[in-house]
Amino acid sequence: MDYTQQNYKAKKQMLDSIGVTSIDELFSDIPKDLIVKELNISNGQTEQELLDSFKGIALKNKIFTTFRGAGIYDHYIPSLVWEVIGRSEFLTAYTPYQAEASQGTLQAIFEYQSLICTLTGLDVANASLYDGSTSVAEAVLLALRISGKNKILISSLLHPEYIQTVKTYLENSKAELVVLPQGPNGAIERTVLEANIDDNTAAVVMQSPNYLGIIEDMQMLSTSTKSKKALFIAVVNPLSLGLFQAPGEYNADIAVGEGQVLGSPMAVGGSTFGFMAVKKSLEWKIPGRIVGQTTDKDHKRGFVLTLQSREQHIRREKATSNICTNASLNALAGCVFLAGWGAEGFVNLAKTNISKARYAFNKIKSLEGFKVKFENKTFFNEFVIETQKNIKKINKVLLKNNILGPLDLSSFNENLANCLLFCVTEQRTKKEIDKLVELLAKI
Repeated sequence: MDYTQQNYKAKKQMLDSIGVTSIDELFSDIPKDLIVKELNISNGQTEQELLDSFKGIALKNKIFTTFRGAGIYDHYIPSLVWEVIGRSEFLTAYTPYQAEASQGTLQAIFEYQSLICTLTGLDVANASLYDGSTSVAEAVLLALRISGKNKILISSLLHPEYIQTVKTYLENSKAELVVLPQGPNGAIERTVLEANIDDNTAAVVMQSPNYLGIIEDMQMLSTSTKSKKALFIAVVNPLSLGLFQAPGEYNADIAVGEGQVLGSPMAVGGSTFGFMAVKKSLEWKIPGRIVGQTTDKDHKRGFVLTLQSREQHIRREKATSNICTNASLNALAGCVFLAGWGAEGFVNLAKTNISKARYAFNKIKSLEGFKVKFENKTFFNEFVIETQKNIKKINKVLLKNNILGPLDLSSFNENLANCLLFCVTEQRTKKEIDKLVELLAKI
């Protein structure tokens, strides 16, 4: 807990300097029914007594073991990440408009961009975006701008909130959005893509691992897309790239995704960051900002804002996006996370995720009343199990045992009724997985 001295004399000086006589007058514009009058803390508590009071309140919280993902995942965040992003020069930094005064912030963004390029196998990355959903939508807009075409094919196995965001972005445009249905094996089939793609298709958007955790055949999908001279947009879980092909390896034009798995807490869904990387031919159409490396007149290394294609900086009709910021602090956490693990450590982290998920998968599918929904499909850290048991009862029992259970997929797709989406990351121990399996068996 930080200690900030606020005695009577200091408070009076601050109030006098802004021209008000009391704290009540300072907040007089706030409706009275919204102001907390008392915090029920007795007068004159010592620091130790106050901390004990807060600890007592904190103990009322329940700690849940989570086996649910669906976009936000429970991963371990090394203390190195907190140590760096908690430094005041990063924690309180504002937009680096004056490059000469923002060298630390600019270098952090430059290193982040370099790591994202290495991870995705593409040439250029921007300084980050708000989150995974907006990065997908911005990639679609980029494709429409660069191609001059107006048709977008998007996988139905993309995260449903990403699909909703793309629809919102395109709602008042002339773009045609076609959602490709999933195949019986939980993936997008070549025949479905080829039946819908044509010469007017600007881009095809595919996610792997998809919303069901299944690894799509991105090489095949990319090849089919390129046959019609459309752009291929890969939506990826960056942690999965420790094991599976990078987008650049299967000739993706744009790679985007959610960066929360790289050092950002779950924190009820935010804050996180989105990432975007593109081929060099697309760099001048990328949204947001790009930081570059240069030398000054004395030949010393320095950093500059190389590209700022936003409506704040250029004529609005020429801007590539109305997104006027990037999630620098979360992107920095991702940078530290990647640098801290290193190449070998990152691969091992991905292997741990997939091996623990496989252990849970094998245990659950052997239980009576549970079976595999999609046979012989490769998955990352999420998998689908079909059950004959009451799903509401399953999650109710698990919740009573301090476990946040799997996601009921019936709300996502009516063809997935009686199906559960389990998620297992490196955070889950063998003991926790075994407890889950034991409870499922008893229900």
